[in-house]
This record gives sequence, structure tokens and C-alpha cells, in this order.
Amino acid sequence: MFPGVTAAQGLTGALIGTVEDAQGGVLPGAAVRVSSPALIGGPATVTTNEKGQLRFAVLPPGAYVLDITMPGFATYHEEDISIGAGATIERMPILKLGSLTESVAVQGTGSRIDARNPGFGTRFGQEDLTAIPTRRTGMSDMLRAAPGISATSPASGTVTTVSAFGSGTNENQFLIDGTNFTAPGTGIARAEPGIDFIQEVHVQSVGASAEFGNVQGAVINVITRQGSERFLFDASYYAQTAGLTSQPVRLLIPGAGQRVSGYERARYRDATTTLGGPVVRDRLWFFAGYQYVRDYDGQPGSDPAFPRTYEQDKIFGRLTWRLAPGWQLDQNFHDEVGINPDRPTLVTPFEATPRVHQFVPAMTLGHLTHTLSPNTVWDVRVGRFAANFDESSSSGNPTTPSRLDRVTGVTSGAPGLIRKIDNTRTSAKWTITHYRSGLWGADHESKVGGQVESGQTQMFNVIPTGVRYEDRSGKPFQAVSSGPSNGGGRFVTAGVFASDALTVGNRLTINAGLRFDHSRVISQDVHALDAERRDTGEIIRGLGTMYTWNVFSPRLGVTEKLSADGRTILRASYGRFNQGAATSELAVHPGTALITMTEFAPATGAYTGTVRVVDPRINLQINPDMRTPHTDQYSIGLDREIGRLGGSIVYVRKDGTNFIGWTDVGGQYREDTRTLADGRTLPVSVLLNGTAARRFLLTNPDGYSLTYNGLVMAVERRRSRGWQAFGSYTLSNVSGLQASNGTTAAGAQVSTVGAPLSLFGRDPNDLTNASGRLPNDRPHMFRAMGSVDVPRTGFVFAGSLQLSSGKPWAATAQVSLPQGDQRILLEPRGSRRLSSQKLLDLRLSRAIAFGGMGRLELLVDMLNVLNDTAEEGLTTDNLFSANFAQPTIFVDPRRAMVSVRLNLGR
Repeated sequence: MFPGVTAAQGLTGALIGTVEDAQGGVLPGAAVRVSSPALIGGPATVTTNEKGQLRFAVLPPGAYVLDITMPGFATYHEEDISIGAGATIERMPILKLGSLTESVAVQGTGSRIDARNPGFGTRFGQEDLTAIPTRRTGMSDMLRAAPGISATSPASGTVTTVSAFGSGTNENQFLIDGTNFTAPGTGIARAEPGIDFIQEVHVQSVGASAEFGNVQGAVINVITRQGSERFLFDASYYAQTAGLTSQPVRLLIPGAGQRVSGYERARYRDATTTLGGPVVRDRLWFFAGYQYVRDYDGQPGSDPAFPRTYEQDKIFGRLTWRLAPGWQLDQNFHDEVGINPDRPTLVTPFEATPRVHQFVPAMTLGHLTHTLSPNTVWDVRVGRFAANFDESSSSGNPTTPSRLDRVTGVTSGAPGLIRKIDNTRTSAKWTITHYRSGLWGADHESKVGGQVESGQTQMFNVIPTGVRYEDRSGKPFQAVSSGPSNGGGRFVTAGVFASDALTVGNRLTINAGLRFDHSRVISQDVHALDAERRDTGEIIRGLGTMYTWNVFSPRLGVTEKLSADGRTILRASYGRFNQGAATSELAVHPGTALITMTEFAPATGAYTGTVRVVDPRINLQINPDMRTPHTDQYSIGLDREIGRLGGSIVYVRKDGTNFIGWTDVGGQYREDTRTLADGRTLPVSVLLNGTAARRFLLTNPDGYSLTYNGLVMAVERRRSRGWQAFGSYTLSNVSGLQASNGTTAAGAQVSTVGAPLSLFGRDPNDLTNASGRLPNDRPHMFRAMGSVDVPRTGFVFAGSLQLSSGKPWAATAQVSLPQGDQRILLEPRGSRRLSSQKLLDLRLSRAIAFGGMGRLELLVDMLNVLNDTAEEGLTTDNLFSANFAQPTIFVDPRRAMVSVRLNLGR
């Protein structure tokens, strides 16, 4: 899990080095061999070149054994060299004089620091995934444990959005075995491979190479398990029960008299089985898995008779082909079918939540790698990802309208909106890597490549019954009506890049790269659907190309070995990172329905007075010259390794600008004031020329920005003598103004109006007090995890601790203005915070071996041992509501999870 410098994200890693004799002379012609169960086709061999250099450019993740032989010298033998995907591990073997029959063995003495790349990242291997107690949500568990990562909801198994070193949750790039599966509409992860399908998770938090574009946050690569020459079978079962679940918070159920409820554990079942092995030995391996998850629970204050019912069925398959010496083909397929509904709370009952049916296939159609020589490798990859979501009302009654109280935050009836969303992304990528020694007095690892991606989103929205109602403190206020709405967006992106890692004197490495991306964002044709989601046969023509981006992304990094053994490294990096296109930003589409808002007339008891009408064909516009949002990213850090103890300290700064948002270019406003219920005076902007005159423009509004400063300290103790540990502390500040600055306390930090759809900025009152701490700002984050063998018992004790500041929020008020009722921030964002979180998970396990056949492992996990009751959401931030700041979503309480795992192999 070493949190040091890591290379570009890939499916394989590399082992390099220089072989010398005891006097420091290089040894050309030495025979070098690496072996590992991860290598299909058996051990790989090379001969050192005229400078004594060895190089294995394509090694699958795993543990390796290194053997070196040379006439007149004793054989060099080193075991347990851990190589991860995208990592370049260096060894400096010294051969001693002796005969070939002699052997010098070393064990874990080499550095695990990648001395060739300047970025900062974290890697979690399969041993970490299986040893540390988690919530079994796949890669998200590991992301929340990485330094510099702020989760929107650290305790949730279904809220998986994360902010990397201050960037928005929509700004990360998610890969499965190097294939992009980022949702094209929202920029977040939609596929979650089962945790037992994963070999390792690599989080490139800072300093990604020029190979990766259209990303301002982290590049997250999920490397899946592959087969081997042995048949291996795994099965596991995890269970949680109501009797082993605490209820530290109990709240009244609205409308149920004096009935109360706490956290209700209705059902939890998690069963996984996997099988891998050879189809044709040394030529074709397979790995396959299936996971069954049923998680039914309820928040305090919700009706326990109607819990959230989260259901997932996940399947995975992977083929690894050795087509011929030097030729390898990888293919995989992952699919998720299930139901992922919103959580009922005391202000949003079960019937007001949407029931989301999802179908999320992701596949690498083919990743072909050809190793021409130890110095030259090329590869090409083609993949496809889809995410289809079909919502319905949880009550199943299509005739019930939705009703929201804008002051108290209480929703009743049906959900306010029902959606059907279809996302697809198709990608193709190629790279050529060439190593040349001694050119212009330096060694060069040059890489060139290109990629083409096409993503699209088709979205259908409908308001149940065609109208939803809004109240103010229990009294009828206004109604919002709209017909079925169809829209669609598509982008096509083509990019090329070139980079060179130039090493001088085996100590200084300079990484320079440049990337160019051309993106075209298109309003596409869509099929018209009626209120029942039936295809009417009509084609709604899109508006064609809406805007085009042509951007250059320079990258520069430096690493310097401060010690000859490579155990002390100084590194620094700079890069410009640009946002990728988000198809859900295209709210301007001919299929988008007109929205009418009317006010309640007490005299007639009807909603008759028109407040405003928003016609997307008239009132919504997109700036065709919209600029690409970008972030300039800087880092400087120091890594130090002493024996099995390693540490890092890194400073990171980000400056972002050109973020996308709404502004009104047609309305005319004057400055005025309003007196609030507590007597204070609030400045407001009053519309003068009527709501029909407003023109909402999607553009790069002035003042939208991001500034991040963070300091990370991390330490790791590699496993030996029965124990290991990893810890990090992040001190940070992220502030600015973005589209999500008007979100609630539970909302995620996003930098685009498309994730989720945001109306922030359409009214100038939205900007009052809006600048400040961004929604995922957590000034203090401490993480620690580890495991230890209990002597002479066979038991293993493991734990994971996360301490973090609560998310920032601010009080608001609803103010009546000529342009309609407006929610206005009364204080700068970050004036208030949710409670800090202290999450401690512990595990006790015991393995029982079956000779050479396998083992059975019994586990007991205690999650949230401290029974932390920190809130993650509030009923309302309206200062003048009777339930102002009342907690409504809490971290899941203390609960025990019992499980059994079976591993068989031959």
C-alpha cells in the first residue's frame, strides 16, 4: 500500500536495474530471469546490455523471484519482489565472485519506491482487500482509505463519490484493467466490480502522465484477478443480523403517533464464488466470479416496514491469452444487474423515493500487447461501457403527485421526478513505448500514443401525474407542471500524446510530456417517449454540434535519488489537467419539455397565477465558445525507506478556473433588501423586466474557481514478523465557487451542472455568500489500518480507523421575490460543519488449513466499533424552519458481520 510515487496507469508493471560487481563495475552479458505465478508461459529472461542494464517492460501484477547468473560469479537470488500495475521497480544487484554453484540470496532488501516517476499515488493489493475489514463495496472501500481522498459519505456502501485532493467528484477517471468506464454523463463511477474479483486498486492522485487526459482529479485503475496454472476456487458468505446491530439513535416516525425507529437492519446477505485456472496450460487462462448482495436497511425516523432494498447481482469473467512468445491478449467482462433505491428518511418516506433498476455492463473487448524486445513494447485496447437506469415510484402508484415543503424539507407522495437514463462509452487506445540507452548522454523511455472515445447519454424525465406541489411551512404555495422530457448528448474525443522519461546518471529523472485533445459535444437525435415510457415512433432532431474544445496539456516532473540505494527520493511535478465533456450538461434540447410554475390562490383554492415559464427553446442557451475548465496542479514531496518502514511527505496545490455554470444574460436586476423573520436585513437582487425576458446561458461565469492547498504525511510498515500497518494524515483547504456551492450539507462536490443537474447560478441571488469552502472540504483526515498475527493462536487481528472533519454547510432562507421564491445563503459556505466522524472497524479471523488442498477461514467483523452517530444529512438548512439542522441521515451504527471464506486449489 506504499503511498509513494507511481507510474502511469497500466495493466502491467516493469522491473529495471543495473547489475554490478563488488567494485561498482557494470556487468554486461549477465543472464537474468524473473519468475512468478502471474506470468503466463513461464519465467521471462533477458541478458544485460553493454551498461549492465536489465529490463522487463511487461510484468503482470504479482510477487516475483529474480535470478541472475554470470560466469565467475555466484548466482544472485531475490524473492518477494512486489510489482503492481503501472509501477516501475528498480533493483541494483551486486554479484560476488564465486562459482555458478554458489548462490547469494537476498530477501526483501530492495526499495519499493518507484524512482522514475514524479506523481503521488496509493496502491492496495489483494492481500489488503482480504485482510482489512471493509463494507464490501468494491474499490470504493479502498478509495476512502487513500490519502488526500475526501468521500462524500465515508460510512455509506452506496454513496461512492469521492473528491481527490480538492477536485470535484465528477473529475476522476475510472478504469477497469486500463479501460475507461467513467460515466459520460456525470463523470462518476457507475460500475463497481465485486471486491473478490479485484487484484489491486491503484489510485493515481496527483501527477498522472500525459497518457491521461480529460481528467482533473485522480485516475483510478481497478486491476482484476486473472487465472493461473493452478485451478483455484474461492467461496465466501457474509451476514449481518438485526440482533447484532446497534440502535444508538431513535427518532419519531412522522405521522405514526409515538412510534419511533432507529437504524433497522432488515436483511444483509453477501455471497461470492470465483474460479480460475488454465484452459490450455501456458497458453490460455480464465477467471470467473459471481457476487450476490442483498442489503435492506432503514434510517432512524423512517418506517421499518418499508426499508431501502439494495440488490445486486454481479458477474465477471476474464481471459488471458499467450498467443505466441511476446504476444498477449486480455479480455474481460463485468456486469451488474440490480436495484439501487434512495434511502428513506424521516423527511423523505419510502413512497417518495425512486426505485432505480440498473444494468451496467463493462468490457474490454481486447487488449493486445506485443513485446518486440526488452526495449520496445506496443499495445492496443478497445472497450465499451454502458450504464442503464430505469426509475419508478417505490409505491408503484402512478396517480400520486409529489409534494415538497420548501421550508421544512419534507417530501410526501411520489418522487418529484422519475428518470430513465442510458449511458454508453466506447474507447480505443494505442501506445508505443521505446527505451534507448546513452542517447545524448542520458537514458530515455519514450512513449507515444493516441485514443478515440465516444460517449453518449439519453435521458427521459417525467413528473408523476405531470405536476408536483410545493408548500411553505405546511401551507399550499405553488405548483410545477411539465410534460415528458426527452434529451440527449454525445461527445467524440480524439487525443494524442508524447512523453519522455530522461534519466541522467541513474539519479536524476526528468519526465516531460504533452497531450492534445479535440472534443466535440453534440446535441443528438432521440426517440420520443410518452409518460409511460413507450416509444411514440417520433424522432426528435437534436441541435447538432454545440461546442468544440481543442486543448493542450503539458506535464513536467522531476525525481532525484538522494541516496544511491534509491531509498530516499525527492520529487516534484507540474501539470495542466482539463475537464472532459459531460453529456448531461446539454439541457438545451428540442425534446426538453416546457416547465410552468403557478402560485396558489387561497380565494379559489387553485393554482392559477403564473409565476414563471421556462421554455428550453427560448430561455436556455449554450455558449458555443465555452472554454474548457482546467486545473494547474503542483506537487513536491520526499520519500524515505528504512528497512521495511517507509514514509512520505507531500505538498499539493491546485488552481482551477473556467468552470461551467449558469448565468442570466437577459434579466435586468436592481439591488434591494428584505427583512427576515429575525429582524436582520438581507441584500437581494430583484428582477425588473419579467421572467419571460430571462435567458439562462451555460458558459464560464466570472469568478468560478478552485484553490486547493494540502499537506500529506504517510507511513507504511511492510509485513514482517507477523504484522503490517499503514497510516496517513491530510491537512487541507479547498475553496472557491462552483455549480455545487448551493448544494445541501449531504450533497457532493461537483464542478459541472451535469452531475447532478443543477440550476445554481440562474438567479443572481444564488451567488450571495456562495463562495467559500467547497462541499467535500475536510480540513483534517487521518487514516490507519493494519493487521497482526496473534502469537501461538492462529488468530489474525486487523483494524481500520478513519477520523475526518465534517462537511461544510451554511444556513439559508426562502425569500419571496418578483422572479419567484428564492433560496439564499445567509452566511458564507463553511460557516457550519457536520459532526466529525470517527469510524473504527475491527476484525478477528482464524484460518483452518486442509493440508495441501486449501483452507477455511472464519471471520468476525465489528463495524463502527465506537458507535459513532455523526450525521451525514440534515432535514433542512432553512434557518427559520422548525426542524432547522435536524439530522436525517446518520453513519451506519455499530454492527457485527460474521463470515466464512473457503479457498481451494491444486
